[in-house]
Formats: sequence, C-alpha cells, structure tokens
Amino acid sequence: MGLLKRVRLWMIAIRDSFITLLPVTFLGVVAILAKDFPLPVYQTMMTAYWGPVWQGQLQLIVDATHGLFGMTLCVLLSVQLASLLKRPGSEELPHLLVGISGLTNFMILTVVQGPLTTHSLGHDSILTAIGVGIFSAEALRWAANSGWLNPLRMPYDTDAVFYHAIRLTTPFIVIGLAVAAAAFGFRMLPTIEASPWRYLIEIAQSHGGGAWWLSSIAVLINQVVWFIGSHGSHFLDTYAISLFSPWGTAYDSALASRPMFNTFVLIGGSGATIGLLLAIAIASREGPARKVAQLSILPGIFNINETILYGLPVVLNPIYLLPFIAVPLLLNLLALASVNLGFMEIQAVTIPWTTPPIISGWMLTDSWRGAVFQVAEICLSTALYLPFVRRAEAGRIREQSLKLAKTTEAILDEGRARLPVVRRNDQIGLMARGLLSDLRADLAGNMLKLAYQPKHALDGRIVGVEALLRWPHRRYGDLSPAMAISLAEDSGDIHQLGRWMLEQSCACKARWNKQGFGQISMAVNVSPLQLTDHAFVPRLAGILKKHGLSPDEIELEITESRYIPNTLVVDAALRDLSELGIRLAMDDFGMGYSSLLHLRRFRVHAIKLDGSLTRDILSNTASADIIRTIAELGRAQDIDVIAEFVETQAQRDLLVELGCDCFQGHFHSPALGENECLDYFRVHC
Repeated sequence: MGLLKRVRLWMIAIRDSFITLLPVTFLGVVAILAKDFPLPVYQTMMTAYWGPVWQGQLQLIVDATHGLFGMTLCVLLSVQLASLLKRPGSEELPHLLVGISGLTNFMILTVVQGPLTTHSLGHDSILTAIGVGIFSAEALRWAANSGWLNPLRMPYDTDAVFYHAIRLTTPFIVIGLAVAAAAFGFRMLPTIEASPWRYLIEIAQSHGGGAWWLSSIAVLINQVVWFIGSHGSHFLDTYAISLFSPWGTAYDSALASRPMFNTFVLIGGSGATIGLLLAIAIASREGPARKVAQLSILPGIFNINETILYGLPVVLNPIYLLPFIAVPLLLNLLALASVNLGFMEIQAVTIPWTTPPIISGWMLTDSWRGAVFQVAEICLSTALYLPFVRRAEAGRIREQSLKLAKTTEAILDEGRARLPVVRRNDQIGLMARGLLSDLRADLAGNMLKLAYQPKHALDGRIVGVEALLRWPHRRYGDLSPAMAISLAEDSGDIHQLGRWMLEQSCACKARWNKQGFGQISMAVNVSPLQLTDHAFVPRLAGILKKHGLSPDEIELEITESRYIPNTLVVDAALRDLSELGIRLAMDDFGMGYSSLLHLRRFRVHAIKLDGSLTRDILSNTASADIIRTIAELGRAQDIDVIAEFVETQAQRDLLVELGCDCFQGHFHSPALGENECLDYFRVHC
C-alpha cells in the first residue's frame, strides 16, 4: 500500500472518529451552555434554586465529556484504522483488542508525561491521541503478522476469543514497552514555556505596531491548532498567554487584546464559524451539513462551536482549511484598523466569552458601533465561506449520487438473491434502511403514484393496461419501482404496498368504466409474498365489490421478484383467485424463477415474455427461438402470450410472426397518467 493511500486512510479514520464522538461533544456543549449562559437573571435563578455549587456540578459533566475526549478519540481511531487496513483474505484484528492496545499506549504515554487530569486526557491531548491511535493500529497489525513476534501459536480450532488473546499477547507487550521507552524519552525533552514568546514580542514592538503582529500570530496559532483537532484557545492560554495584555486592562497597542480577539475575531467560535453556519443555511438545502448546522446554531450564538468543528467536520477538512484560517485573520486586521482609525474604542471590561455577538460588541466598545461592526463581520464571513460551502455541497451531491447508485444496484441484485440489503451493517445497509423509511412515509402519505401502459392486440385495438408503480422521491427524484418492490419484500411492507396498488388501480378502473371504457382490462403486479397472506383474496374481493368491478376486469401479474412459495396457503390463494374469476398472468416468463411447473400448478391465462428476450430479438436468434417455443406452448394451452418492451415496428412484426398475441411498449405508448389514458383511449379504441 502506497504512502499516499495510507495517509488517506489515516485521515478517513480520524474524521470518522471525530464524527463518532459527536454525541459526547453535544453533551459537553449542552453542559457548558447551561453552566456559562451569559444572562445574570439566569445565573441568579440557578444559584437560588440549586445552591452555589450548581456550576461545579455541571463542570463535572464537562470534565466527563471534554475531559476524556482525547483518550476516547485514541481508542476509536485505533479501531477505525484497524478496520480500514484489513486486506481481503487476511485475518482481521479483533476490534476490542485493538482498542485496548490504543487505550493502554495512550495511558502509558500520558502517565509518564505527568499527572492524569482532564487536560491531559481531554482536548489538550488530541494530537497525542491521534498519533498514538494511528501508531497502535499500524504497529499491532504489523506485529501480529510478524512471525518472530508470534511465538505463542495456537491451533486454529481453538476458541476464537482465547486464540486472538494469546496470539496478540507478545505484540501487545512489545508495543507497550516501545511506547513506554518513547514516553520516557519525550519526558527528557525541554517543555515549551511562555518565555520564548518574549523575543517575538520584543521584535514586534521594536518595529512598531506590536498588536498587529501579535494578534495575527495569535490567530494563526489558534486556527492551525484547532484545524488539526486540538483546542486552540487552551493552547493560547497555556503556551502563548504572554502575547496578550492582562485581562481587565485598557487596550494596549503594543500587545494583542484577548477581549477584542474573542469579540471581533472568534465570532461564533474559532474560525468565525457563525458565518460558516449562515453560509450552510444559504447553500445547503438538505444533507448532513445542514443538519449539523441546525444543531450548531444555538451553541454557535454563544461562541461554542465544537459541534460544527467536529461534526461537519471542519477539523482536518482540506476544503475549509483556507477560509478557516483566512477569515478570522481578515477580521482581526479589520478590527485593529477600526480601533486605530477611531471607529471603535475598546473598553477595559471583562466580558464572559459566551456572550452572543452584537451584545458583546456593544459591551466591549460601550457603543452601537461595536454591534454594527460585528454585523458587518458576520456578513463578510458568510460571503467568504459561501463558495467553499458550495464546493463541499457539490462534492456531497456527487457522493450522494454514488451511494444511491450502489445502494440501488445492491437492492435490485441482492433482492433477487433473497439477501435483504436492509440487514447489512455497512453504508449500503444504512442507505437502504433510510430509503425504506422514506418508502413507508410516502406510502402512508399517499405520495406514490401509478402510471398505466396500454396493451394492444394483433389488430391494434387497446385491450388493457398495466398499472405501474412510480416512486417520486422528494430528494432523489424518480426512483426505480423495482427497488421499491424489493425493499417492501425485504421488510414485509409488500402487503401494505400491494393493497395500496390494488385499491388505486381498481378505483381508476371504476372511473374509466363510467367514461365508457369498461372493455379495457386492468393488470396489476402481485408479489408472490402477497399470496402468503390469508386475507389477500378476501381483501381483493372486497376491493372489487367496493368499486363495482367484476373479477374478469382485473388481471393479476405474478412477478418473479421472489420464488412462488410451494405452501398450502399459496396453493389455496391461487385456487381461490381462479374460482373468483380473476385472470392470472405469469410475468417475466422464460427467465429467472418462472418455471413451466407453474403452468401445471395453477390456471394461467396469460404469459408475459421476459424483457431480456424481446429487447434483443432482432439480433439474437436464440431469443427468437425461445419466444417461438413459448408461443406454441401458449397456443396449445389456450394461454395469451404478451410481449412487452416492444420499441420498433420491425420488432413488433417479428413478434407477430413468432406467435405473440398482445404487445406493450413504447412503440405503441409509454406509461401514461390516468387522464392521459382517457385521451389515448378516445383515439385508439
């Protein structure tokens, strides 16, 4: 595996790990918002009701989520990467043991470096977590496949849990010792102190405009640290606090101002992400980005943006690298220019960092000018993020189309092989279950449609129509009816879908009868699974009675999407349908599950040739011979032979010569709506 491909897998694993931790992130964000909500009345009320310790109790929740973020990320990352690194035919590492390896190595490195705290296990350790997680998965995979690190070989018929535990014991020990040695080596390196910044401060101040240089450096540090997944604000407070003038002091043009930095640069959180949220609202009408933005807007108003950074994600997303750094850098320069030109005056006040924009701008400047300036900044950041959001949205749409195509292919193929795609645990299974949920909602909301394709006799007369399902999906447009049928069969919803189709088609037939077209029969597709329902025949009889139809006006085309079960219930249903007077047709005859045995099993009135036979009849002599044989069988058994997918005059002429009785396809007419059919009947009947 090449280096670039390996790095790409690392990035995918890191992204997926951050996304997996979204529930933890959201819980911590809710706790922070509840603890630091910047409304004095709220703070007073909470203190009066819960006592003076209520903020400390909420802080425990913050510590339990954000404070363990790095450690949890390391475990998830090692597991995600081990899964991605699996090669076909190779033995997959047990995910539980890979996660334990990542956790053990992370704890070894953290304990050796210093005491265990919420900082050493939380956001401050994200870079460590990423490195250790990648190393743990890669090293354990390499060591497990190294013969000299596997002296404890167990027979392959050993219990699987015991087999893997013993097999990985030596690699586990070797990797743990290597991490410990590296940890002790790191401990001997000099730590980063605040003092090195003094040289940079002196250089900036000696050339004049210290605030311009130091603020820009602070922005770059903050954004780069955030972009790679760590907490930029914590990094600044821990390692670069000397870049800023002390809290609560007057504005000093020689140093960066943290209140101004928070108020006019980090609007909505690091990266001025309130502009990103608004850009998503403008450019994205659907999809995960819009959902994450909707969940992030409330915390974003209070400058809490972990949800958008890790959920979109912005972190480690190359699409957002440029605006994530450039937008706050530009806002920083504009804010400094406004202060130096006298448009705004920074007051010596301390403002809670969760104070919403506009309010914070007014408070820091003690003027409407600060609020107006923030509004202008929000508009500017939105405009700057917008093209990047549109680019990301275009990529999402392409990926969505690809996922839909793969899911459609899997549903249609595996549906025929009777392997329910909705039970898969991969991306295709997730998409299939989502489509199934949409199908159920559309069926309940009567959003599905029927179209009707005419069938013509030898002399050109219209003798009937076939009711065809249409699924106009609200997101993906018109989806394959075969996919809807397969999903319904896999999930058991075929009975509800079939009932709806019978009800709608019979109601349409009754309306046509009132228009004087009672001679035209209505064919409706029926899945073999519907015949396993004891209530199918009585329900159909009730529908016919409700709409005043006689049984011989309806033809049921039994599809070959599933094998017709050979059970007493199905045999009874087929017998009862014949006794009721319903015409039965075998759909897609000649291929797949259709069998000559069905002609002996129950009374068949019509055979519909499989489309693969009629499509290439002009170029494939074998198809022509098969059709001729089926047509002779039909004449011998007094069964109509119907050819569908008839597209050209030459095709129809050959099908007539081969012995077909009825024709359906675009040569005569495509599927039409109910009212369009009436117009068609008036011309061709």
